[in-house]
Amino acid sequence: MRKLFYMLPLAAIAWLSSCQEQPLTTFGDDHYIYFDKYYVDEKEPGKHTADSTFASFFFLSDDVDAVDAALLVHMAGRNLTKDETFKLRVVPEGTTATPDEYKLEDTYTFRARATEANATNRTDTILIKMYRRPRLKDLPKGVRLMVELVPEGGLLLGQTERTRAVVILTRDAIKPAWWNTEVKELLMGEYSPRKYKLFVMHIDPTASFNEEMLKDTPWKARQLVQKFKEWLGKHPDKAVEEDGTPITVNV
Repeated sequence: MRKLFYMLPLAAIAWLSSCQEQPLTTFGDDHYIYFDKYYVDEKEPGKHTADSTFASFFFLSDDVDAVDAALLVHMAGRNLTKDETFKLRVVPEGTTATPDEYKLEDTYTFRARATEANATNRTDTILIKMYRRPRLKDLPKGVRLMVELVPEGGLLLGQTERTRAVVILTRDAIKPAWWNTEVKELLMGEYSPRKYKLFVMHIDPTASFNEEMLKDTPWKARQLVQKFKEWLGKHPDKAVEEDGTPITVNV
């Protein structure tokens, strides 16, 4: 086997070496930017699926009318020697949000910061301001904003499947998977967005009530619901649904 290896042409040996998967390198002077999440399923090698960034008013009081959606942006290449700017452009065919429901800055900045010599990319965070409008309460799935990167100066576009990003803005949280028939009948009662919001804001701010708690320490789950029942009794003016119906639990 060793003899056979030595008989291989040098070109073939080089080809075999090049077939091994290599991490991104920082060689060259080009800088490529791309979002952290894929807006469509990855084509090659096809291991990553499309994902969105969610922003919600669920954990905020009802008088808050704006929330930031945070997007992670990566850059492949050497460390920047100076800050570089880029823009975002709305993709109309992927957007249901109206212009008054979001605000894009004129430019965004990828900051020049030192990073480890063997790093495969650099990361920065940008914020898109999203606004609450009256129609949001009638849209359970929220509104959708798709943006794409527009590089400037010394920046170039990176991986195609990550040149765009999708932001979903909702008023309410999606009904938790653990709120099943058993939880409804024995603990929390019928699900409603307002009931869940009051429970999280005043009783369970860390959202510890979940499938694991129900399975491993159901007595803790019951204690939380009992505390919620006490809170509802002490705050009858707040313990109502949007239509004025009293909020109740089944403990």
